Amino acid sequence: MKYPIFSWHIACFFFFSVVSALGEIEFLRDVKPILEHNCVSCHREDNAKGKIRFDNKASAFAGDEVIVPGKPEDSSLYWTTTLPSDDDLVMPPVKHEDKDYPLTKFEKKILSDWIKEGAKWPDKEKLTPQKRLPKQVDFVEHVQPILELNCVACHYEKKVKGKLRLDTFEHAFASETVLVPGEPLDSDFWVLCTLPEDDELVMPPEGNDPLSATDLFMLRRWIEEGADWPESAKLLPKKKNSSVLGMLPKDLYRELGFSVGKDKQEFTGYKEDIKTSGVSFEMLPVKGGEFVMGSSADDPKRGKNEFPAHPVKVSSFWMGKHEVTWDEYELWMLSLDKSNREYNKTKKTERDELVDAVTKPTPPYVDMSFGMGKSGHPAICMTQLSAKMYSMWLSARTGKFYRLPTEAEWEYACKAGTKTAYSFGDDSKELSTHSWHVGNSRFKYQKIGQKTPNPLGLYDMHGNVWEWVLDQYAPPPQAAPKTLKVNPLVAPNTVYPRVVKGGSWDDGASSHRSAARIGSEEAWKQQDPQIPKSVWYHTDAIFVGFRVIRPLEIPPVEEIEKYWPTEEDFKSILQR
Repeated sequence: MKYPIFSWHIACFFFFSVVSALGEIEFLRDVKPILEHNCVSCHREDNAKGKIRFDNKASAFAGDEVIVPGKPEDSSLYWTTTLPSDDDLVMPPVKHEDKDYPLTKFEKKILSDWIKEGAKWPDKEKLTPQKRLPKQVDFVEHVQPILELNCVACHYEKKVKGKLRLDTFEHAFASETVLVPGEPLDSDFWVLCTLPEDDELVMPPEGNDPLSATDLFMLRRWIEEGADWPESAKLLPKKKNSSVLGMLPKDLYRELGFSVGKDKQEFTGYKEDIKTSGVSFEMLPVKGGEFVMGSSADDPKRGKNEFPAHPVKVSSFWMGKHEVTWDEYELWMLSLDKSNREYNKTKKTERDELVDAVTKPTPPYVDMSFGMGKSGHPAICMTQLSAKMYSMWLSARTGKFYRLPTEAEWEYACKAGTKTAYSFGDDSKELSTHSWHVGNSRFKYQKIGQKTPNPLGLYDMHGNVWEWVLDQYAPPPQAAPKTLKVNPLVAPNTVYPRVVKGGSWDDGASSHRSAARIGSEEAWKQQDPQIPKSVWYHTDAIFVGFRVIRPLEIPPVEEIEKYWPTEEDFKSILQR
């Protein structure tokens, strides 16, 4: 039995037939995804291997023999993809059988046909590197989620729009034109998904998020490879992560394509520009090593919350030169990053889609700076969850792995090789040179970077605002650990208390000691009128901020919830 498909199928049948017959290659639809997923990562402005770039038209056509319109066999972009996999010149390079692999025969044909047809490339079209697609498309792993999140809700047993169902093999292939194995341009399903967003026939229809470029190309690959669909697979509609829930950390981590192990960037200080905003911040290298965490028992001024002195070893990392400012933080907190892009009418990229998928806080009901100043001042009043979520957002925005420091990492960076109470010595009378504290702050926080930095060049490690770290607050043990602890972290198991370090504008000298630490309290939300209390804001903690680090060793995805929000955190968001 043949099932009739889209109610508008007859109206556009001849249009699609003509497109399929011509088989014209479109740069945006057909060529751009191949270049972005396979070539641009190694051939762009900041990484032009072989002095070849494919991130814009002018650069791509700069070489005489890279792209020769009308002559694919003379174009190195094409002929290098046809070489044997063990040839040193094959592109993309095949170094590891499981990880690196050549273009598919379909991708090679697209490049060949595109060049034959004149290699048309829109003048202003810029390309950005994207994560490589799988070596072979698997229906259950790669295709089923796309259909369930974008299509099945309107095309399954309980809701059959246009008399089309996409929930089972039998129904999806009931018509000879919806899915044509091996021929995406003859498959109405795929062609309709590639139409402009303002076309009345585009799928998913207006009002829904369009398929991403990666999803579209994944579907094309699947159809080209034969549109294999296990007959036992039955699809069910699934909701996309809402703006409240957002993308889960493990999913984002995988999408960003982080490579486990030592980061390949040179271990020196750098400036990170958030290009969508004009905002930037600086990161400084902190070379790992051993130090004495806590303070000596014979120190008469040691605080009761300080750890007894014990040996600790930490690995290398970069640390924010300053505390995170409102200028940086509100790009996420108030979605100003997205607003900037919309205002400037910039074309949305796949990276933007990942950035927008990170959970954002509910709008604050008061000015969270409490009139103390915004631009250039440290962001305050966030919960530890907010600080961790920001680091997740920042990672998505920049493509680098950022997180909060552990308590050990923070203290190691603060001490900066010193063994004194403060990074500048033991005399608290010198504190005003290095810190904003209750005696000189005029009862409010101050702009970052005005005091003398510590020996590593880090500003405001003493004072201005307390800074979140990753650890649960644990009372100091009576006896100091004797064995060397390596990269210790007390993983949180309750909401309170969690550790902040460094003292603030509202504290005296003892709280500014390098070893000083306190735990968060529920009273930090005392003025919060919401029921239940917000998971995002500590309305009364106008003395708490944070800074980020970037570890030199990138962790495996299995460990990501040590550093970014956990699934339990996401459940707590939904419960509110």
